[in-house]
Amino acid sequence: MSLFITHDTPGPQWQLGSLSPTLGTFALIGWSSDGLEGGAPEQVVNVLARSLAAFGRVTFACSTISVADTPGWQMQGSDFVSRYRTRSVLGRMAARFSARAPVDLVLLSTMTEQAVRLLFDDAGYPWWNQSQFVLLSPAGASPPDFDKIAFNPATLSEGEWSEGFGNLQPLGVQAIVRPGVDGDVAGLLYASSEARDRFEAILSRSADEFGMSLQYVNEAEFVEALGSSSPRK
Repeated sequence: MSLFITHDTPGPQWQLGSLSPTLGTFALIGWSSDGLEGGAPEQVVNVLARSLAAFGRVTFACSTISVADTPGWQMQGSDFVSRYRTRSVLGRMAARFSARAPVDLVLLSTMTEQAVRLLFDDAGYPWWNQSQFVLLSPAGASPPDFDKIAFNPATLSEGEWSEGFGNLQPLGVQAIVRPGVDGDVAGLLYASSEARDRFEAILSRSADEFGMSLQYVNEAEFVEALGSSSPRK
């Protein structure tokens, strides 16, 4: 199995929205796979989880943890958790009796590889359904204080997520990861080329540790490489 990276601006087929060079430095990661369903295969999850955790602090949506309905970040073991209200009172009540996404946005901020793995298999925020987002900060950083800039993190799972990313850099956020179409690719937007180079050096080491190759390609080669995998149903 191989990983592929392109730094070309992604086309609309990846469903990652409009990405302007003024917003940051971009990369698109994909993988060859014989699987028939969308999402990241186990071997890819291994590489990405290790790479994200090795970069520093990882903050993402997580529906499998219990969080008190109080403002701000709360410590839970070595991690931090937080709950953000994303609906009106009536909307929250209606959502409790439906099969839709969680009533509130629940976030986990961690630096452990095992916890990071949760983001690829969360029924409340499915990676394959492009309902997930991942923020990367340096290892010594605190969880992003969204309230400090009156920012709603729920907007990071919407179509204009890249514009929201620009607001987060004063909070120490250096990159954001978003799943592309069917969760078969990962789009990364970095605050700087230095952050991109650092993450990709970590990614290369992690891929080697798990016996995967890592190849840099242009977008046409990227499309061809992913298209050469077995077709999905």
